[in-house]
Amino acid sequence: MGAVMIESLIVGLLVLVCALYWLGRLAPSVTQKLWKSTGSVLRTVHAPSVLQTAVVGRANAGPRGGCGGCKGCDSKGGGCH
Repeated sequence: MGAVMIESLIVGLLVLVCALYWLGRLAPSVTQKLWKSTGSVLRTVHAPSVLQTAVVGRANAGPRGGCGGCKGCDSKGGGCH
């Protein structure tokens, strides 16, 4: 019974990580708020400063350059069409 519980936990964590990844790709403003709240929790529990810095970097990340998911990317003109 213990092995089934561990397998279920691993599968659940993988699904959660995938869901957060796609949420970040499709709705970055939502995940930015999630990173900011994670940063405040880390400050509250006095987490190591390296971890806090990494989370602040993710929370304050600007928009990515390039076409991203655009299928009609024009590499010469530098934009999507």
